[in-house]
Amino acid sequence: MKQVNFKRVAIQHFLSVGEEPVEVKFDRGLHVITGENKDKPDRRNAIGKSTVADSIYFAIFGDTLRELKKDLIPNNITGGKTHVELDFEVVTPSNTRNFKIVRHLNPSKVFLYEDGVDKTRDSIGNTNKYICDMTSATPSIFQNCVIMTVNNAVPFMAKNKIEKRKFIEDIFGLEVFSKMLAQIRAEYNEIKRDSDIEVTKMQEVKNTLGSYNNQRDSVISRRQEKKKLYLERRENNTRDKKVLQEDLVTFVEGDTDAIKAKIDDLYLKRDTCEDKISEYVGDIGEKKAEVTHTKTTYSKIGTDEAECPVCLRPMEDHDVEHMESEKEALRVKMQSMVENIKVVNAALTNAKEIKTKVQSAINGQTNKLSEVKLANQKRANINQQIAQIIEWEKELDIDLAAVEKVTTDFDDLINDTGTRLKDIEKKVTKFKKGLAKLDIVKYVVSEEGVKSVIVNKLLELLNSKLLHYLKRLDSNSICIFNEYFEEEIINEKNKICSYFNFSGAERKAMDLACLFTFSDLRRMQGGVKYNLAIYDELFDSSFDEKGLELVTQILQERTEELNECSIVISHRKESIKAATGDVIYLTKENGITKRVAFEER
Repeated sequence: MKQVNFKRVAIQHFLSVGEEPVEVKFDRGLHVITGENKDKPDRRNAIGKSTVADSIYFAIFGDTLRELKKDLIPNNITGGKTHVELDFEVVTPSNTRNFKIVRHLNPSKVFLYEDGVDKTRDSIGNTNKYICDMTSATPSIFQNCVIMTVNNAVPFMAKNKIEKRKFIEDIFGLEVFSKMLAQIRAEYNEIKRDSDIEVTKMQEVKNTLGSYNNQRDSVISRRQEKKKLYLERRENNTRDKKVLQEDLVTFVEGDTDAIKAKIDDLYLKRDTCEDKISEYVGDIGEKKAEVTHTKTTYSKIGTDEAECPVCLRPMEDHDVEHMESEKEALRVKMQSMVENIKVVNAALTNAKEIKTKVQSAINGQTNKLSEVKLANQKRANINQQIAQIIEWEKELDIDLAAVEKVTTDFDDLINDTGTRLKDIEKKVTKFKKGLAKLDIVKYVVSEEGVKSVIVNKLLELLNSKLLHYLKRLDSNSICIFNEYFEEEIINEKNKICSYFNFSGAERKAMDLACLFTFSDLRRMQGGVKYNLAIYDELFDSSFDEKGLELVTQILQERTEELNECSIVISHRKESIKAATGDVIYLTKENGITKRVAFEER
């Protein structure tokens, strides 16, 4: 068990405390904080007595019990920097560690020292968390176990059923069951969700496995048919290839280039013949024109024309000899030209005959070229068909191999899927076991499980302690709580009554009995003990002198029994009599709270 012992608090520029620090040591014993308001002598409150409790809470949590805004915490009269120091030690079976918290405002700062070594974290939030870890403190624990008020809060008995239950759970740490239950439910839902996913996967895999098996069976059935068909096709292809190869022999491949060369030569010869024919035709035309001209000239000799048509000189009557000479010359010339025309006509006829023969040869070679091309094309087609058949045979071989392999592939798929199915089934089994365990754990931490047992045990202790303190406070009433934290109050006349039916003094007795009961139970079940208990305005209730005496006696006994520092904050003069330790006397003057020696008041 951890023991947290608060040693000292020092306050400066905090709420009503000004420049002069107020220091309080938390020694063993029952101490009383009281004082007087010199600004208003007729009033015993508004002195700043609760400042001590607020300062402890502020040092640990960075806030006040009254949850004041941060700008209302610094002393508005002095205007200095808020400074609060809290010394405490943490005692465990293994060691004792001494701590000091120093907290400021304007600006906000917090420092934590452990055995004189600075242990401040990188931020205020992280330092606050570390302080709470060291002190094991929460606002709920602190407000109900360390600093307890009577008048400034709604009494437990006045709370509704839901508030009472939450209060009990907060005080006694039962909220852990609710958190555990919520966490377990979340974990359960997550596992259930994962399990459902795996179950769905499992069904899908089973369906897939069944489909693979059906497909494999179908493939095996079709494989034989395909194999038979493929073998038949291959046999047919082999036969067709043989026929084509036999046909191929009949088509001897010819040299088309040589034939084309011959045709080109023949075209050259034909062109030569055509050139000569054109030349001969032109020559004959010229010669015929010349003959015609010569004839015309010959016919003019001896006519009345004034000049010789041959030599172009004037003709006279005595030029008969000359005319005859010229005529003879023209006859000889015409005869020569006629003979020449006959020679050229013979050459023209020969050229035409040669051209006809050459054209016939061209036609023959052209026909031969067409036949050779056709034969080559047929041969190429046959070779292409043979190549296609060879390709088909390769494809058939591949298809046959694929048909043989497909069952192997399905076998692999079936094996892989079966292995996957087993893995999923293991996961589902594991999830089911986990859910079954969580069902048990869920029940254990539920309202019907261990929590119910703990609540019943707490109720036994609560009712027993409550009855004990009611008797100690001289109450004639009996108060018993059921498992739903509904109270049943029986008055002195043995009648069931409501809390609000009682007088103020009776209700305060019940409130104090609850306060002491919850404090005892919290100490009994908690993992940490504190040496400090502060009771704010405990004596300022509706107690007469006898009641005040009974409360004082209980406090003195608790202080002695628990070996702690108990502090009662009160404005009643009678409270001083209760002190077995210090009387912390505070005065407020000019709005500033100071501590003075009790003897000097």
